[in-house]
Amino acid sequence: MSVLYRTRVCVAGSEQDIRRVLSVLLDNVGYYETPLDRKPFTTQELYQQILTHTREDGDANDTFLYAMVSRHRYGTAEEGTCRLTLESHACGLYTACFRYDSPNPFQIHEWRDLHSRSGHCLMVAQRAASDFTLDKGEVIFSAGEVLDNWNNMCECWAWLMEQYGCGLPPEEAAEHFRAIDRIMQREEYDMNARQLLLSCRDNLRTLAFQVQEPEAMKEAMDACLVRQDYIHLSEYYYTVAESVLWETEHNAKWLAALEAVIALL
Repeated sequence: MSVLYRTRVCVAGSEQDIRRVLSVLLDNVGYYETPLDRKPFTTQELYQQILTHTREDGDANDTFLYAMVSRHRYGTAEEGTCRLTLESHACGLYTACFRYDSPNPFQIHEWRDLHSRSGHCLMVAQRAASDFTLDKGEVIFSAGEVLDNWNNMCECWAWLMEQYGCGLPPEEAAEHFRAIDRIMQREEYDMNARQLLLSCRDNLRTLAFQVQEPEAMKEAMDACLVRQDYIHLSEYYYTVAESVLWETEHNAKWLAALEAVIALL
């Protein structure tokens, strides 16, 4: 049985950072041209160019081409699963979030190439496989370095592969997680399926709390810039990227699904 790999990658930064990322995406497939007789392309103009070329060269349901990620590729993506979403946040940051499914494991070197060529913007990747025992969790690209985040590994799987059971009848979703519970026991994980879902719930609540006051976050980031405190500044960027990756704006839906399944485990 073939394995499905699912990935989300979020870039967080200034609008200029996101424009650089979009320009590199176009350049990687030979479509970027520096405007000579006008101002530089705006963020939306670059995004529209990506959409146009994706419609011409890819699946009608895609909003970016996987070929745009890197000049040197091994991995591929399933047609119709590639999504690129741009968002401006009340705290002043911008994000670009990529989603796709693939028959190949997450290709770190391809995303490191995009990270390097776009000026080392902070990038956070979530990855999971349909086989629970395979690699899962987060990878962080920061200042040219690639770091594994060992927190929330199983939580990433529950989100990416099961969406916490959302959309399924609670008993059917609970049966899915009972199967995962048996795997966790066999592989000697330090938690069971119920504890996993409780951790998912806590993670969502914590993230929502951290981004609930965007004006205060903006003031704190401005203070970091004045002090040249780039370590704490990157932590704010990471928090915003996390809120996008876990889609905390839909917490009411995710938490309701979690509570329904937890009650049955």
